[in-house]
Amino acid sequence: MIVHSKFVTIPHTCVEYVHPWTNSCAAASTGLLLAAIPEALRIYITAYTLALLMRGKIPSKKDIKRTILGILQSSAFLTCHAFGYSMVNCLLRRILGHYNFLTVSFLPCFISSIFAILVERPSRRSLLSLYVTNVASETLYRMAVYRGLIRPIQFGEVLIFSLSTSFLLYFFRNQQSDSFRDSIFSLFRFVVGRHEEMNDDKSESSPVPGSSQIRNLNFFDPVFHFADWLKLQTLNPCCPHPFGCAYYAAQGLTKLFAVGYGLQLSLKILIHSKRIMKHPRLLPKIMIRPDTMKLGAFLGGFSFLFRAVSCSLRKLYGRDDQKFAIPAGFLAGFSFFFYRDNTIALYVMWKTFQILYNRGAEKKMLPELPQASVFFHCLSTAILFHAALLEPHNLRPSYWRFLLGMSGERVARMDRKCLDAFGLESSKSLELVLSRTKIETRPVL
Repeated sequence: MIVHSKFVTIPHTCVEYVHPWTNSCAAASTGLLLAAIPEALRIYITAYTLALLMRGKIPSKKDIKRTILGILQSSAFLTCHAFGYSMVNCLLRRILGHYNFLTVSFLPCFISSIFAILVERPSRRSLLSLYVTNVASETLYRMAVYRGLIRPIQFGEVLIFSLSTSFLLYFFRNQQSDSFRDSIFSLFRFVVGRHEEMNDDKSESSPVPGSSQIRNLNFFDPVFHFADWLKLQTLNPCCPHPFGCAYYAAQGLTKLFAVGYGLQLSLKILIHSKRIMKHPRLLPKIMIRPDTMKLGAFLGGFSFLFRAVSCSLRKLYGRDDQKFAIPAGFLAGFSFFFYRDNTIALYVMWKTFQILYNRGAEKKMLPELPQASVFFHCLSTAILFHAALLEPHNLRPSYWRFLLGMSGERVARMDRKCLDAFGLESSKSLELVLSRTKIETRPVL
């Protein structure tokens, strides 16, 4: 029977819906806790270790101690989330005596998220909030498309990325305000070069003709001679870089392509290491595959287009202006065609909104919202858990796999048949997702 109003109650108990494998709410919550601990540790040991290695220096005892404490605290945050969700869900059912559209998942998750996020370090709350808001916004978009409320736009992620980066690069060109000091600008500094910051000067490294003569690599002498010649061509006094514009743009292309190609090739070698060891001939094929070059093409193309368009505008108008970053960033964003990814596009979009809000709050144009990161984290996580129970086919597959891992596959064992009363065909949605991910639910111990 279909309930026409989503706020009409359903009489099912938490035993029938939340934990049909056990009659005990305490046992169900404890089982989730035990399943979440090793998975949370695995996730954060990997994340914190990579962050430590990427610093590029031997860690001190203080660094190691801080890393271990960070792993334990972040793992406790994630574990509290899993344990708290089940516990609050059962508790609300006992208090209210029924379930409705909001209490089946949204409200229990929102409440448990409040307690869980407070366990995490304050310095990480904003990052976590940005991540889940990213995933939740994509989920809401999928829901709207599924309901026919909006129509998908072809290459919409490229348009979002281009528009967002045009604003971010405009801010990057002048970071005098504290609200513009964000970690994403360090990434832009690496991709487009520090010379694009308005406060930079040309004091570092001026072109040295004939510098290739001091090299002892005779085979590459023609290349070095050409590079030296290119450095002195199309010099523009309005540009902030010390070399010719053609060399400046080409340098960004080659350097960033090499970085992107190297990263993606290393990742593919790591993933396929066992196959490569058995069949060494696979390595050359992997090296020349088009998908191995996608990240390099995106990064190199982005740097080249931004630098080339910026230099062209400076030459055309005879001056330098941070507003030139808007068209340059927009056109550079089209290199995203080589490496289209919804996660990246939405991250950049939400980061733009965050910086715009911070700027507005700094100028007293917008009200300051205390604990805004906590609220958006709780709201976004509640949306994701609500979708995971009622319409999992609209959830990002990677997040669904994350929930499966954290719950020991219990999220797939929760009985959706009683939720079919809300008219969303939740049980069929679950079957579809399980068939797509090729997962067969095992008995819960």
